[in-house]
Amino acid sequence: MKLMIIGSSVLDKIIQNDGSIESPGGIYHTVFKIISLKNENDSIDLCTQIDYKTFYLFNNIYQLCDRKYFNEISAIPHVRLEESQTGHRTETYCSKAEPLIIKNIDFYEYDGILINMITGYELGLSELKEIRMNTKALIYFDVHTLSRKIEKEGKREFALIPNFELWANKLDIIQVNEFEIFTLFNMNDELAVAKKLLSLGVKVFIVTKGEKGAIVYFKEQGEFSSYFVMANQIKNVSSIGCGDYFGASFFYNYLKTNSAILSLNFAIKQVEDSLIQRRNAT
Repeated sequence: MKLMIIGSSVLDKIIQNDGSIESPGGIYHTVFKIISLKNENDSIDLCTQIDYKTFYLFNNIYQLCDRKYFNEISAIPHVRLEESQTGHRTETYCSKAEPLIIKNIDFYEYDGILINMITGYELGLSELKEIRMNTKALIYFDVHTLSRKIEKEGKREFALIPNFELWANKLDIIQVNEFEIFTLFNMNDELAVAKKLLSLGVKVFIVTKGEKGAIVYFKEQGEFSSYFVMANQIKNVSSIGCGDYFGASFFYNYLKTNSAILSLNFAIKQVEDSLIQRRNAT
């Protein structure tokens, strides 16, 4: 398979009880997971931003992708992340995020395109329209920070996404978490949101629910269906990047199987295994 991954690279400053650490973040987590899953016949193209000051943090993974769509900028966004016990995360942008340059990409080449809106500025609706018009590939879309507007001093807070139905009808699979779901439409009912998305032509809609698990909505033989998987709780470990691991795993498995149920089980297991590895490494 030939895959395209689109999303911003960011430098995470993760606040912990005993201080803070800086680490590669953003689309790095998605690419890391895809690289771990791919076979020798798969090729991965990556459209992202890099800067020379921080690139050494990303290079171990990015060197395994084709670099022709890397955007070189003076500084990638720096993001301060603070996790709470409820699973809610405070995100503060310490520098400006810029759109990605995608005009030179031949989207007809790809079997699958994963767009992760790491900063929310990766691309606009007009760019998504261009992608959809120029490919038959499955498009996987993680809403991520498109769901957060910028508040005072770079803090990102959840807000309703204008005209999200115009985004949705160009997408095959949409992923949100339990907080982002209520930024798609002016609705406060998960089932109603899922039914509206599927009526707009979305094939699969996924809601991740942190340590509780995840649910997928889809149509089976024309009938609205859902499938929930409860996650095993992995204690005392950071969940940063887990939504990206989940999305990469679901995307890759769905391209292989065309099954929402198999892909949900696969993605949950991949995240659990990653959390166990992370805990054992500390």
